[in-house]
Amino acid sequence: MRSSLIPLNPVIVIPVYNGRDSVLRLVQQIKSIVDYSIIVIDDGSTDGTRPEDFMDVAYLKHPENRGKGAALKTGLNLAKEAGFDHAITLDADGQHDPHAITSFLSRVQKQPGALVVGMRNLITEGMPFHRKLSNNITSLILSLRTSLRVRDSQVGYRCYPLIDRRLWDSIEDGFQFESAVFFNAAKLKIPLDWQPIPVIYGSEESHMNLLLDTLRFIRTFFRSFKW
Repeated sequence: MRSSLIPLNPVIVIPVYNGRDSVLRLVQQIKSIVDYSIIVIDDGSTDGTRPEDFMDVAYLKHPENRGKGAALKTGLNLAKEAGFDHAITLDADGQHDPHAITSFLSRVQKQPGALVVGMRNLITEGMPFHRKLSNNITSLILSLRTSLRVRDSQVGYRCYPLIDRRLWDSIEDGFQFESAVFFNAAKLKIPLDWQPIPVIYGSEESHMNLLLDTLRFIRTFFRSFKW
C-alpha cells in the first residue's frame, strides 16, 4: 500500500538574545528527541554566547541586536538557501516544549503548504493577565484584518513552509514580525493550521515591552494596508 505522506526535510531555527544557558539546554533537549539540523541565530548577544558553544549546530551571530524578527528572517533565509523545505521555529527561553516538534510535522503531512502555528490556551492556562489580554486583542484584530482565524498571534512556535520567501518578507524586525507573517499568509493565500501547545513559564526574563510593543503592533497594523 502506497503512503500518501509527503517526504519532509525540516530544520529547527532558534533565535536567541542574551539567553546562552537556556538555548544550550534547548538544543540538547531537541537533540535527544529528534535528529534534525539546527540553526541558532544569535541576535547580537552580550552575555558571553559564542560560536564555540555550538560546535555541532549551525550558528550565526548578528554584529548587533536587531530584533527577534530580524533573527527569524536571517534563519528562515538560511534554511531556504540550504535546501530545507520547512523550518520549525522555537523561542530560546524554554517556553516551547520540543516534544511537540513531531506534532507540527504531522500536521504539515496532513496539510502540505500550510503555516502551522502553535496554539496556547489563552483563557485557562498560567499566562500573566496582561499577556492574555494583549494576545487575545491582537489575535482578534488580526482575524478581522486578514479574514483568517488567528487563534494565537504572539506565539513563536511555528512550522514555516519555505517554498515562498514572501511569507516572511517583512520590514518588521521586532516582535511584530510574527504578527506581520499573518498578513503575508493572507495575501499569499497560505492556509493556517493550529497545533495545541502548553503554556510554560520559567524564570527567564522577557525582552518584550508591553507599551512599546503594543504601539509597534498598531504601527504594523496600519502598515498592512500598504502591502
